[in-house]
Amino acid sequence: MNKRIALVTGGSRGIGRSLCQKLAGEGYQVFSASRSECLPDDMDGITQISVDFSSPEQSRSFPEKFIDQYGVPDLLVNNAGYGAFYEWGGFPETEITKQIEVLFSAPVRLCRVFAPAMQKEGRGLILNLSSLATLYPLPFMPLYNAGKSALSSFTESMMLEYPKFPRFIDFRMGDVRTDFNRSTSKTTNFQDSTKNAWAQIEKQLNASITPKVAVGQIYNRIKKGESGTFYGGTWFHCLILPLLYRFLPFSFKLLLIRLWYR
Repeated sequence: MNKRIALVTGGSRGIGRSLCQKLAGEGYQVFSASRSECLPDDMDGITQISVDFSSPEQSRSFPEKFIDQYGVPDLLVNNAGYGAFYEWGGFPETEITKQIEVLFSAPVRLCRVFAPAMQKEGRGLILNLSSLATLYPLPFMPLYNAGKSALSSFTESMMLEYPKFPRFIDFRMGDVRTDFNRSTSKTTNFQDSTKNAWAQIEKQLNASITPKVAVGQIYNRIKKGESGTFYGGTWFHCLILPLLYRFLPFSFKLLLIRLWYR
């Protein structure tokens, strides 16, 4: 029997790397698509495809090329992403474009090709990895918050348009202990407000779950194969924060966020 095909964007590190390893262990033929030319040594048996998802041209041409070479995937995980941490008045113009492209436009372009192809074959699942920042925005990361929120909204729209196949999962992940902060593009001119906020972001990242735990949560949803919006992270991320969001007044929520990040 042919192996099921899984395509994971941003699969060379962090959550994507752990997910590629998990899927390979579960019998998938796994492809990692990211800017990396090669994968770490502990990812033998996983095929690396070099794609820069900040480039509109590459994200447009990639899906058709993938189908021509490997066929329609059974599973697509849009995981690629990164943060940009700046005061809005100093937010680089290049980062505005790049954040929107990587976090939102590239996943949309992949879904534009893969979703109809999956529907035609009567199978397939697309998991878009969003963030709890859709509910509780991170300070000084407006484009990250907006990109993930847009991706969640898009995913829910796809659930409406594709009631059978492909299945769509909007997975809103809380903090995970990866090198996300080290890869974040950030200001070099730290004021008291940005310094305090960044210190808290670092603190909560260091106290968060490991990629292995996060991937376990993600894979459980993949295995069930049901469309829907789900949350990942600690029990506080998964249960308490989404519940509080339903009942907290907007102004009170903003006050709590400001206090939390000092």
